[in-house]
Amino acid sequence: MPLYEYRCGKCGEVFEQLVSAGKKDAKVQCPKCNSKKTKRQFSCFAIGNSNAASSLPSCASGTCPTGTCPFADN
Repeated sequence: MPLYEYRCGKCGEVFEQLVSAGKKDAKVQCPKCNSKKTKRQFSCFAIGNSNAASSLPSCASGTCPTGTCPFADN
């Protein structure tokens, strides 16, 4: 089952949920406020070998673990 990231439209909570591929478009309940006003988000993912994956910074930080990012606007 894929792991999807959601954001609650009521309280703003961001959370992850395992959802079967056949139910990926179904509304998911927020674990914080129980609202079903949730929306699936584009998630960040890590690229690299398993040894480096634990040391990768959050993609929200805007930095690449190698110091140079081929996708950055230089």
